[in-house]
Formats: sequence, structure tokens, C-alpha cells
Amino acid sequence: MRVFLLTILFSLGVAAQMPSIEPGVSHALAQWRAARYSDVRYKLNLTLEKMSPVLKGTIEIRVKVSEPPASAGGQNAVGTKAETRPAGSVSNTPIILDWRKIAGHEKDSTISNVRINDTPLERRDGKGFQLGEVFEIEDAKPYFLEVNEHLIFRDGVTTGENVIKLDFTSPILTSGSAITRYIDKEDGAEYIYSLFVPSDASTAFPVFDQPDLKARFTLGVTVPNGWEITSNTPRGEFNWARTDTTTRYEFDETKPISSYVFAFAAGNFERFYDPAPENPYAAIGLCTGAMCADGVGRKIYVRKSQAAFAVGAVPKSS
Repeated sequence: MRVFLLTILFSLGVAAQMPSIEPGVSHALAQWRAARYSDVRYKLNLTLEKMSPVLKGTIEIRVKVSEPPASAGGQNAVGTKAETRPAGSVSNTPIILDWRKIAGHEKDSTISNVRINDTPLERRDGKGFQLGEVFEIEDAKPYFLEVNEHLIFRDGVTTGENVIKLDFTSPILTSGSAITRYIDKEDGAEYIYSLFVPSDASTAFPVFDQPDLKARFTLGVTVPNGWEITSNTPRGEFNWARTDTTTRYEFDETKPISSYVFAFAAGNFERFYDPAPENPYAAIGLCTGAMCADGVGRKIYVRKSQAAFAVGAVPKSS
């Protein structure tokens, strides 16, 4: 058997540049990532099931990795010699994602089937590991580390664009969770919505959870038939697929936004329209009635039990 001497995170030279990997997102880590990561994109596919304790999904994370630009003295932002590598070459810069588990519900936060650039990775627990510490590992396979609320990828990272894919689950709770369930006391209807605030997106799925690493989000959601779903961007009237029990919707890609701005809400909503009287498509006969309002006017989602109180809006059936 071959024996490999592996640094736990990366080479000692790179480790010296790294901030400490502590719980949360320190200012040093945020600066370090902002100098090296760009053009971040998340492609989410979520499945919402009635009264399920967890959100189920897959995520594809695209991120460009580079070294920070050199100063006049030939050094990068951390004071070490700048290094230029061609796109696609092996990178010394690891990818560090945030993945935080809610206390008391750790078992509901899972990740599996992790791949980077089409290479499958094993998970290793980084608890107690020290930066730059060397271990002997026999027949080592490509891996990533989970340590102090972070996922750290070294194996398989290249200069330029990298693609990480994984499956995940995260808790759905009635309070204290980024994904919240509300049961209407009037009619017992169920509603599920996100509430990320500045630092909770990473309890829903792995993400760069810092506001200045803005990203484009693409969302696909499968919900029980009869549920409405809304998110940051519109979904086309024909951008859906239905089975006997579920409907899948797809939303347009967002502009670059901070992780905490991404949002969705699903449930037994009644959908209304705020009329759009000057819809340009109506004049040339491309839409009529509610379709015209859907194209330009605002949508208003109201819990079914409260629909009778919605004033000044047009029901979707109009």
C-alpha cells in the first residue's frame, strides 16, 4: 500500500496565509474569500413535502478561484509572493463554504453525494485538526473536511471556475430556523418560507454566507399540488411540470444578490394581482385579463383563510 503524507488542509505555505477556521464568518475569513472568489452562482433544486421535518434539495455551486492581484512589489493581498496560474490548473487556494447546524437539530442537517468538478469526495471530520498538521493516511482518496461550521475543499480545486454539487437536508421548524413552518390556526393550512437574515442561509444549505460575495441564484421547487410558490424572480406561466401529486416550478435566475436576500414562500396561498392598466403586451393582443396583470403587475399572495380581507387586488381567476 502506498502511504501518503498529507497536510490536513493544504500545503504549509498556503496555510500560513489562511485565517483561522473558527465558527461563524470572521472578518479575516470574509476578506480572504472576497479576494479570491468571484462569479458565484447557486443552482438550487428543492423538494417541499407536507409536514416533513426537513427541507430536501440539491445544490450546484459555481465559483471562480484566483489569487488576489499582486501589488507593485510583486506581493498579493496577504503579503506573500503573488502566483499566476492558468485556468484549469491545480490551485493552492481551497474553497471554504459555510454550513452551520442548528443546536438540537444537528441530525436533520446532512450532506451527501459531494462532488467537485465531477470528482466524488469523501467527507472527513476536521474536529481537532490543526492547520498545517501532517498525518499519515494509507490509500488516501479525494476528500473534503467539515470543521467548525465550514466545508473545506482542497482536493480537485482548480484555478478558474469550479463546480461543487451535493445533496442536502436541513431542518424545518416552527421557530428558530432559516426554513420556517407556519400552520394557520383558522383552517390548518401549512406554509413554509425562508427567513435567512444576515447569517442564517448557511443553516439551510452550504453557501458563502457573507454579504459582499453576491451570487446569482436559480431555483427549482417541487411542491404538493395545490400549493403556490413565490421567490425573488418571476416564473413563466408555462415553466412548470405536474404529476398526480406534485408540481415543479422553475424561476428565472436572479441578479447578483447577497445570500440573506434569497427567499421563497410556499403553501396554500390565494394569489391576487395588482392590476397593470398600461401593459404594453395587451395593446398588441399577446395577453388578456389576468395574464396581462401577471406580466407587469405585482402578485400578492394571501393565506386562504385571509383572502376575503384582500382589498384592491384582482383574483387570479379574473
